[in-house]
Amino acid sequence: MSLIETVWSPAQRPSAYLDPGSGSFILQLIIASLVGGLFALKLYWKKVRSFLRSALRRKDNEDQG
Repeated sequence: MSLIETVWSPAQRPSAYLDPGSGSFILQLIIASLVGGLFALKLYWKKVRSFLRSALRRKDNEDQG
């Protein structure tokens, strides 16, 4: 019975908020994700470029053939 009362009781007003520390942490996560993604792209740039070139060449060959 106690479980049912707990589930069906009116919800209390939540006391959640975002303080400046949380906003700063979220901003750091966004910046770190962007910088990390750019760094990974820099590391694998030659592989990505050659993959895209071969994919485009393959498409051109299929269109001509």
